[in-house]
Amino acid sequence: MKYICSSCGSEFLKWSGKCNVCGEWGALEELTEESPQSGAKKEKGVKSDYKAITKYNSNSYSKNISKSRLSTGVKEFDRVLGGGLLSGEVVLLSGEPGVGKSTILLQIALRLSSKKRILYVCGEESPLQLMSRLDRLSKKLGNRDNIFVTNDLVAENIFNLLKEESFDLLIVDSIQSMSSLTSRGYPGSISQVRASGAVLTRLSKITGIPSILVGQINKGGDIAGPKILEHIVDCVLYIEGGEFNQYRILRGMKNRFGSTNEIGVFEMTACGLKEVGNPSLVFLDSKSSVSGSAIGAIVQGSRVVFVEVQALVVERGAEAGPLRRVANGIKKPRLDMLCAVLSRRGGVFLGDKDVFVNVVGGVTVSDPAIDLAVCAAIKSAVKDAVLNRDFIYFGEVGLTGEIRGTWGLDSVLAEAERVGYKGAYIGSTRKRGSKGFTVSSVKSIRAL
Repeated sequence: MKYICSSCGSEFLKWSGKCNVCGEWGALEELTEESPQSGAKKEKGVKSDYKAITKYNSNSYSKNISKSRLSTGVKEFDRVLGGGLLSGEVVLLSGEPGVGKSTILLQIALRLSSKKRILYVCGEESPLQLMSRLDRLSKKLGNRDNIFVTNDLVAENIFNLLKEESFDLLIVDSIQSMSSLTSRGYPGSISQVRASGAVLTRLSKITGIPSILVGQINKGGDIAGPKILEHIVDCVLYIEGGEFNQYRILRGMKNRFGSTNEIGVFEMTACGLKEVGNPSLVFLDSKSSVSGSAIGAIVQGSRVVFVEVQALVVERGAEAGPLRRVANGIKKPRLDMLCAVLSRRGGVFLGDKDVFVNVVGGVTVSDPAIDLAVCAAIKSAVKDAVLNRDFIYFGEVGLTGEIRGTWGLDSVLAEAERVGYKGAYIGSTRKRGSKGFTVSSVKSIRAL
């Protein structure tokens, strides 16, 4: 008998109120693993079967992987997956409660049901509740007779069902509601999630049926359960979006068969999640002639997204408290660094001013290419000078004040010219513009 921390997965021989590794209180759970009986006869293993990898060319795993992908019918979802679901692929979908995990899976089931058979394991809702949600999502889309629902939450029973019956997709909502006969823990415990995830993953690999598992998150924002669950699946997707934000961003955290830089953008409506084909229209505000606003560009996989960066700089009184640096959409340490560079290298002193920066639309940007847009917005707010919104800013700012070009510059310039921008401010480079599109090279933050 041993105990496992539900937060970090560390193992201990005895229980304690606090995990000595991560410091979380009340996170240790008992894990009882079955051992062979002392009087039982030990069974000997058999010789493993093997064959050359070239022998697998004739089965479902064709040489051209893109041909064997199953489209979900949702283009934004397929984009993040890398083109669709592969045979035997296991996808773990996670996100905040109420963000739309079950909603998007029901939409996928509806769009596939016209030609495919889907098995939906409902551990969070009853079949009647699922039916009412289907009525709200769509009354005409798909063939509902091809959507089969089961309340059986035993992983081994699902395994036996899919080995005998023919299905094209398995949806489990959620993995924390499943249980395995090999574990004695309660559903949702570390041991049950690990055992159930292993059984369902093995099921997809043997039968070739792709699976989508819904994973709940803990209070820290991580996927609940053991970390091994994220290791054994092929793809981990995360839906971002707050309670008061109507837009949802689907992001790949792990993908064995595609890129993790792609994002999918959806709008939450009364009829479910609606795809947003051009996210730049979402993240850009109306054209207003106000200082402290700059247009930046980020590269997400094969997609270029333009976002608006807004800055507000407020001078402080003599007896004011500590300086405030508030960042929404970018990391606060990054904002602190950019403010220091502007004060020391950019000719703008911010040591007596509060700085507030916001990326419009609720998107979180980690690409350093947004640095130039942030600095431009801050300098615009300090000098109360309105920037030309027909120009974009794309470049990384270093500690010495220099501006460097980053990966994806060619794609950004081509997309900016295509959508109608008149020019771009970029780092030191030899890129040239074209007729009607000006490319301005900025060597340092002081020259901006």
